[in-house]
Amino acid sequence: ELSRFQAGVTMEISRLDAWYSTKEGSVEGPATYVLHGLCRRCCLPEIVLRCMQVSVSLAESGSIPENHDELIELVASDESGLLHLFSQQQLQEFLIFEREYSIFKMERQEEFSIEDS
Repeated sequence: ELSRFQAGVTMEISRLDAWYSTKEGSVEGPATYVLHGLCRRCCLPEIVLRCMQVSVSLAESGSIPENHDELIELVASDESGLLHLFSQQQLQEFLIFEREYSIFKMERQEEFSIEDS
């Protein structure tokens, strides 16, 4: 368990069905794109936030993750479309994590430059 772990809102879905239907109302088949869209909207931002949280914890302990910048680029990329999946609150949390990570990284770099002097 991370020292800074903040449990978010959890949602338990016991059954979720989405179906294509005809004009008459008869069911034709499953509309899986609805479920995929919900998973994408609900899960991906939370996964990114947990990854950011791990990066901050690693940076705080002095171990700077190698692929942190790739995560930032992925979220910011127009190609991935991830940024628009974040709620305002999730985006604020993302930016706070990035700020904390940057501070720990700069402190670590300062320590190295002092040791090298």
